[in-house]
Amino acid sequence: MSSPAPRGWLVGHHAIFLVFGYMLSGWAGYGCYFATASNPSFAWRFPLSLQCLSPLLLLVGSPWMPRSPRWLISKGKLEEARTVLHKLRASPEDPNDIAAKEEFYQIIDQLKLDEQKLKATGRSVWVSIWTKPSYRKRMIMGFLIQWAAEFGGPLIINNYGVILYTNLGQTGAMWADATSVFKQPLLLSALWLTTAGLIYNPGGAWLHDRVNSRRWMFMIGTAGCLVTTACLSAMIAQYAGTTNQVGNGFGVFFIFLYLAFQGTGCDTTMYLWVSEIFPTEIRSIGMGFSLFGQFASTIILLQTAPIGFAQVVWKYFLVVICWCAVFLPIIYFYFPETTRLTLEEISQKFGDDVAVHITDASQEDRERLERALEKGEDISTIHAGGDMKALG
Repeated sequence: MSSPAPRGWLVGHHAIFLVFGYMLSGWAGYGCYFATASNPSFAWRFPLSLQCLSPLLLLVGSPWMPRSPRWLISKGKLEEARTVLHKLRASPEDPNDIAAKEEFYQIIDQLKLDEQKLKATGRSVWVSIWTKPSYRKRMIMGFLIQWAAEFGGPLIINNYGVILYTNLGQTGAMWADATSVFKQPLLLSALWLTTAGLIYNPGGAWLHDRVNSRRWMFMIGTAGCLVTTACLSAMIAQYAGTTNQVGNGFGVFFIFLYLAFQGTGCDTTMYLWVSEIFPTEIRSIGMGFSLFGQFASTIILLQTAPIGFAQVVWKYFLVVICWCAVFLPIIYFYFPETTRLTLEEISQKFGDDVAVHITDASQEDRERLERALEKGEDISTIHAGGDMKALG
């Protein structure tokens, strides 16, 4: 539903609110710690019941969610799609709704072209995703993006942060009374999630529309994860289990610095990138397969981390460090840039034909198209971009 210019900020909210949920869980865990002695049942019942809030809000808000204009057009519901697009693109700077008309025109023509190409192959969509090179590249790329962002280790720190902080000597009570003890690891875990939810993930979403490079955001984030994880490993190897407060303190510092790179450069990027690289006919399949990569890597790391910490301690992080080192050149050499292009125009980055160019059209072609749309003329002869046959 997002237009190209603010897509980083808008789609980035997916990652923002995911981490906001983690932040809420972190503070709920910290708060419920104080109830473990006096009311142990509440300490686990309340966090579980709190999970009902978000699905309830989603359920209540769902009737007001518009359907995807691209999906509507693919199903022949043109008028509903036109209405949705005009509402989404309405702007005082565009009184004639040119942006919505251009996009409507572009979507229709692209869907027709894609359908013709698919019919010409004689294959189903499920076969084409692996036999058509441009589709296959998207599937592999989507899987690797989601896999890589999670295999960079954020959930190791998120889920086992208390263990890490304890190993780094953060175990002392900051104050105590007759009924409770304030534990530093729980506080640090909650604060770590708070910085992600309020600073780093929103910062990453904001930067995407200004840096204008998905590739470099992801590469800088991945390189930062590599360096900070290596530094954290060094601190654990050298100072874990000792009374060296400076060394242990730097270990905690690198955990928070890690999040600056992961939350800003990787977390928002992975959801943004996989949401825009797939064409309409395979978007749901591609997104599902990409998320499979995310959760497959999550399962592997979270199931092996406790064993790794117990058996090899800091060396377990070599898994994350080596993966980041391997993945960096893959991003640089094989992942195309998709910033500020419409979803239809991104197809060209994977070698597919684009029916109508708007974002990167010449000024002359753009003006011709806009004049025709303003006057309500027949646009079947307008070729914005001029390289493919137009609508009709």
